[in-house]
Amino acid sequence: MRWPFRRVIRRRTNIEKLQNTTSVFVVLNPNSGRCSGEEARLLLEKHLSGVCQIHELSSESSLAECIREAISEGAERIVAVGGDGTVSAVGDILANLGTNVPLGILPLGTANVLAGELGIPSDMEEACRLLTGPHDLVKIDAMRIRDRHYLTQVGVGLDALMIRDTTTEDKKRFGRLAYIWTAFSSLAGFQPRRFTLTLDGTPIKLKASQVLVANSGTLGQKPFRWGLDIRPDDGVLDVCVIRARNLFDILSLGWHVVRGRHKHARNVTYRTIRREVTIASKVPVPVQADGEIVGETPVTVRVAAGVINVLVPVANA
Repeated sequence: MRWPFRRVIRRRTNIEKLQNTTSVFVVLNPNSGRCSGEEARLLLEKHLSGVCQIHELSSESSLAECIREAISEGAERIVAVGGDGTVSAVGDILANLGTNVPLGILPLGTANVLAGELGIPSDMEEACRLLTGPHDLVKIDAMRIRDRHYLTQVGVGLDALMIRDTTTEDKKRFGRLAYIWTAFSSLAGFQPRRFTLTLDGTPIKLKASQVLVANSGTLGQKPFRWGLDIRPDDGVLDVCVIRARNLFDILSLGWHVVRGRHKHARNVTYRTIRREVTIASKVPVPVQADGEIVGETPVTVRVAAGVINVLVPVANA
């Protein structure tokens, strides 16, 4: 399989020898959904014994300071072990540091959107082997809100309500189904809102039930996508505007998504931005970024092109 990324900056086809006992700095979220922190530690010790330092996420230490110190001491890669929120937090720090030290991902979360987009194995054994075995590096873009970088999608509307109203208990118990149930519950009585979008300096007014700024196209899980041409390595962001007034509109959109005919859906429009988009509404609406509620409208999302190196499978493997 050929992974759909244009800007592969360096290919490595031989297993690298890590130089010292802290060559891999691991950020572990013990509360991610697919396995316990102890199970994740055992896997890391199996594959990276003697070459990694594990930092467990807590409120007692500054993650940014820990990563900065690890890089200054010679860490050759930083690995995020968790879901999209953990990957986003680590990626943000690397982007703000302006470092070329690559990001490795061990996907343990509920959705793992970015890992799936990049072709990183969901099987933990395979994902661990990728950290020390043959791999490619790609430069991916980010979405910047104020001083914070996000890697997958920023959403205003139904998806933000879905994320806000889905409990942690339901996510652990039902996985992705918890989000789907909350989405249908949120749809009941929901009406499109009036928004003003300012796209690279050009304002437009519209009604929408969902405004999405996408750096990656996966909608929950493959093969479902927000759009066919949305990629995290092309230097632009895609704005998807959905006008769904009822269940029929949602089902119609779903039918086009399943068939890969997004641009034929009558209630969806797409715009591409190269600098920034501002989303404003008369009544404040929740905003989610990488699966976390980050505030309310108005929100400005800026393009941060090629700011993070990520370890991915070899293109022709």
